[in-house]
Amino acid sequence: MVSHAVRVQGVRLSRWPPHGLLQVYYDDSLPDFLEQSKPTLLQINDEDFPARFLTDMEAGRPTPGSTIETLPSTSTSVMTLYQPVHRILHVALLQLTCDTVCYPRLDPKRVESAGVVIRRIVRKKDVDQPDSRPVDRPDLPPSAWMRAADGQFQWVARNELQGCEDPDPKRRPQLQSGQGELDRLLARQALANAKAEIYTPAFVAPPAVCDAVGRTLVYAVLPTASSDVSTTKPAPPQYDPSGLVSSLSSLLLAGPHNAPMQDQDVDYRYMSDDYANAHSGASFQPFSLALRMMHTVFGAFENTPQAQSLIAALNKHNVYIRTSIDGTQVPSPIPMPMGVFYQRAAEKLLDYDQADGNPGPPLTMPYAWDAFTDDDQTDIVSKIAELLQARSMKVTAPMGRFQDASRLYRIRIFLRIKSEIPGCPAKLVWSDYSNPFRIAAWHESAGRMQPPVPLPDPTDRNFLKNTKPNCYFAVPAGLMNTMQASRLSELTAGSPNLSQKIQLNWICGFSIPLITICAFFVLNIFLTLLNLVFFWLPFIKICIPFPGSTPANSGDAHGT
Repeated sequence: MVSHAVRVQGVRLSRWPPHGLLQVYYDDSLPDFLEQSKPTLLQINDEDFPARFLTDMEAGRPTPGSTIETLPSTSTSVMTLYQPVHRILHVALLQLTCDTVCYPRLDPKRVESAGVVIRRIVRKKDVDQPDSRPVDRPDLPPSAWMRAADGQFQWVARNELQGCEDPDPKRRPQLQSGQGELDRLLARQALANAKAEIYTPAFVAPPAVCDAVGRTLVYAVLPTASSDVSTTKPAPPQYDPSGLVSSLSSLLLAGPHNAPMQDQDVDYRYMSDDYANAHSGASFQPFSLALRMMHTVFGAFENTPQAQSLIAALNKHNVYIRTSIDGTQVPSPIPMPMGVFYQRAAEKLLDYDQADGNPGPPLTMPYAWDAFTDDDQTDIVSKIAELLQARSMKVTAPMGRFQDASRLYRIRIFLRIKSEIPGCPAKLVWSDYSNPFRIAAWHESAGRMQPPVPLPDPTDRNFLKNTKPNCYFAVPAGLMNTMQASRLSELTAGSPNLSQKIQLNWICGFSIPLITICAFFVLNIFLTLLNLVFFWLPFIKICIPFPGSTPANSGDAHGT
């Protein structure tokens, strides 16, 4: 029996007329009499798959009601694939033939299984290029999305040989020693440390489809969305000192420092800019900004080496506080290390328990502050950068598989072909890599209109008569009392009324349609205000009048 090699090719569909439902990506640089070796990529509306797709494949042309568009794609262009949230699916399509005279189609029954992998192109100089091969490693193929034996996911660089391995470690050839027991031990050890490549199954088209077109077709849905998350820690961000300087308070920068609210007592209420301005405390804002950033952004008061280093750098300088003893003024101000003063201020102004409404212990502001030189500023900014870098590593979330919309990918399809010789294992056959493509972010438009959400008419008395709360919340007593007792002016001033009244919990019901209308009003108000800055109203809101009671055609083909 003669065994022939298997040819894996794309399917050229350029003879189909242009429409709009299904877009076909193929390499138009090939002559008409040649088939491309890369998989053909199809773009299909989700409601048309798989029934309409298989019907069109069987017919060899668009069926009535189907719209198909051919979109050429060359090796120098980058395609855009969409996510399921866009209500669009992408399908890879190829055909199988025997590599012999006249290239007869392969028997579909010989395809034991198949799948498609999506591999990420290596970034070149931090910018994706169509070829995307690094200068120092021209032989490096795209990275594979792998799962380790312990369930950890990450993108793994693969060489040319590894890139042709079976995605399933159990299907890969194992080391052989000639001794059965030793071979089992070797296989167990190899599988315990092996990484499996994530793939999506591919399928041979039904026999009726293959017979109708005279080809053995294989197709696979491309998973352009994934819940997998990389377990590889992202690289720590590098902070530009000049960028940090522009956002710091003047009290942390070089030069002389004016004393905010000199010799006056303040409490936590002054941390609200509105309250400070209303109580002659406009000069307090540089200090409140510095204190908030050190406490919330930098974490300067935490028990970490980086925080202690920043406090030590500040303690090289002093603030000066004038106090009195038995009513007698001290002749000269008492110096206090600047870092210690910031720590005390954080305890009294930020960490103080405000639950009882008491303004708390006052903080006496300094009479004078030491000036900083340029070297002092450089030292403090470098300590802040170290703090931010350490803190960012704690809050930086791992990246999802396709989260970075700037990356480029290629697909590759593998097939396990049954041997023509009985008893021989299946042969693994790979297609060529597809042309590069990017995966659109969820917020990008794919050109598909979504059905409108009908809003009720709040001026309709019948609607108001029949509407009832349809969503309920369990509200604690403290929250309910605070909401009922507080006024907007108190909330904006940072001093809400926290007095307790009835110690009862509540269940509050709301009408979701009416809440939606309220949100619609608020949205329109804020869009109008923000449009003065961003000029985005023509892009974010489009309102078109429609006659009658329905916003659009109800879907009836005939009649009214």
